[in-house]
Amino acid sequence: MNSREYRQWRQRRRAAWIEVNRQRIHSDTDAECLIEFASKWAPFGGATEEEILVQFGMTMRRFIERLWQVIPESNCLPSEIRILASVYQYPAESAVRTSLGVTGTF
Repeated sequence: MNSREYRQWRQRRRAAWIEVNRQRIHSDTDAECLIEFASKWAPFGGATEEEILVQFGMTMRRFIERLWQVIPESNCLPSEIRILASVYQYPAESAVRTSLGVTGTF
């Protein structure tokens, strides 16, 4: 392993360590599961209605409402909130933006 490969390995290892040891999103485990689930599915355009029903026993609309209820109390980064907002759009999006202190478009 040369010095460049070693440096890259250390960076990946440190990034993984930071992610594992990062202060979790929410003290409520149900809310944490909700946010983690939404974040996991965000790169794929969000979870399907069926997947949400199986995982949480609620409709898509209720899932999105609940997600936006717990996010203001969470430790989510602004970049994470932007990603979630682009995928799980709340019907009253302007109210969410105002409550989160986010300005501009997503």
